[in-house]
Order: sequence, then structure tokens, then C-alpha cells
Amino acid sequence: MDNKCFACGGENEKGLKLKITETADGVISIIRLPSDYQGYSAIAHGGIIATILDEMAVWAAYKSGYKSATCELNVRIKKPMYIGQEYIARGWVIEARNRLVKAGAELKDRNSESIVASACVKLIRID
Repeated sequence: MDNKCFACGGENEKGLKLKITETADGVISIIRLPSDYQGYSAIAHGGIIATILDEMAVWAAYKSGYKSATCELNVRIKKPMYIGQEYIARGWVIEARNRLVKAGAELKDRNSESIVASACVKLIRID
């Protein structure tokens, strides 16, 4: 890896620089977005939310031993993600068969723990 990934790369000046940690059942990241990533005033752009969920799914697969790339991403945004507020993103592997890995991801409001967005992600193994 060259550390230039838009989502997790520490050397990408314009990137999200997500810090992703492995857990017993997947991966987790604490997120607080600056205004660079907003759509409407003080609300995160939907594409950024999708990017976060996608990255969590890919990392969950990677930490489970599956080097893979997204081939299908289905996102459901339930409520706004506000700029400057803290959120928890999680990712986990649902199943792996042959070259296909199915993963889930969600983004929760850290204070109320209500779901902001979720995703079902299909990944194709590339190793």
C-alpha cells in the first residue's frame, strides 16, 4: 500500500484519513468530518457517507483475510450526518464463498447510537 487511499490514506491531503481498528467481529472507526466534506450546509455529502461505508466493508474483509474490491454497494441513508459531530462506523463480514465476500457496514450517531446509514456490500476477492 502507498498510503494514498482517499478514505484511509494518511498521506492523501484531501482524503478522509479514517483510522480503522480491528475488533472481535470486524472493524470500527470514530469519525468527525470537517466542512470540506459537506453537501448541504453542515450536512455530510451522501457520496462521502457511501465512501465511509464502503471502506469499512473492505477493511472488514481484509482483516478477515480477504483482499478484495467492491463490486456492488447498496447504501441506505436514514438521517443526516452532521459536520463536526462524532460518529461510529462499523464493518463486518457476513459470508465468504469462492471469490465473493458479502459484508455489512453501518454508521451510528455516537450520542444516541441511532443508525444514520447502512450498507450491504459485495466484494470480489483479488488475491
